[in-house]
Parts: sequence; structure tokens; C-alpha cells
Amino acid sequence: DLVATLGETTGTMALEAMHQRMKQSTAGLQILKDKPRVTPETMDMEYLRSLPANAFGYHYYTFMSANHLSAQRASTKFVEDPELSYVMTRYRENHDFLHTLTGAGVTVAEEVALKWFELTQTGLPMCALSAVFGPLQLTKTERRHLLSEQIPWAVACGRAATFYMNIHFEEMLERDIGEVRRMMRISVMPGGSLTPLG
Repeated sequence: DLVATLGETTGTMALEAMHQRMKQSTAGLQILKDKPRVTPETMDMEYLRSLPANAFGYHYYTFMSANHLSAQRASTKFVEDPELSYVMTRYRENHDFLHTLTGAGVTVAEEVALKWFELTQTGLPMCALSAVFGPLQLTKTERRHLLSEQIPWAVACGRAATFYMNIHFEEMLERDIGEVRRMMRISVMPGGSLTPLG
């Protein structure tokens, strides 16, 4: 879509900075080497459904199934450098893991707040576009809650949290979701529509 295209064509500097941060981390460097993908083929939903109710992977499964979502994300088309193209792909494929960890549902307000979190962590212009123009779709009450509670949370959480591009989420699916949140220093979004455990 238009936002995705703009993200790819305007985000080179941010992608380069993200790539550098990944290279400076042992875990991030391993991700760049292995280039794991989050796709319907790599995410075994039946297995995730069988995990204990407090497992990160079980929460991911319930989020995806409740919202009828697929792990399939749009392919990166306009980033020529293969390393930066992968960084963009990984950014997109991590998005639903962030929903799961922050307790953010899929309402416009929650998506906007999550974009503020991503903007704080990545600096991607596409996040700024969504963060600025998304609130125009909200009611006055929703906008007030977003501005007074959810955006301040997103910025503070984004600054405090571990750089999520350096997290190999697929290796943590069996872990307690509360443990993953504590490890990453991620708190739950105020007013998020997912009910967190842990």
C-alpha cells in the first residue's frame, strides 16, 4: 500500500541506522547472518496453540487467531540494498510480536500508539506518517486518551525497551510472556484491548 511504499522509498537513513545497531549487537548480528523469516510456513500455529497459556507463543497465537491475521507480510520491493531490504522485511514481520508483548489490539488508536513505539525505536518515516495522520480518524474521546495516555506510554516504553530488532522472537515463543516483557523492559499499553497474562 501507499504507506508501505513511502516507507521503503523514504526510510534509507533510518534503515542504515537500524542495520548499524543490529551489527553492534551479538544477537542482532546473528539475525543479520541467519535472516530468519516470520511467515505462515515458519510459524506453526497448531504448535503454538498447544503451548501453556502463559507462553509468549500461545499469546501470539491467540492474538493472530482472534483477529484473523496471517503471518504473511507484504514483500519489500523498493529497497535495493539486500541487507537493508532484509532489515525492512524483519521490521514488518516483527510487528505482531509487538502487539502481543504490549497488549495492543488492532483498533486505530492502538495501532497509532504502537507506531509511536516503533518510531521511537527505529526512526522510520513511515511510522511518523501513521503516528501523525492516524489520530485524524479517531473520535474526540479516543484522541484524548491516545494523547494523554497511550502516546506518552509509547514514547517512554520505546526509549526504555531493548532495541527489538535485536531480539530473535522465534526463539522465545516457549518462554513465559511476563519473563519476555521483563527481559525487554516492555510494559503493557494503557487501555490496550488484549488481556495480558504474566
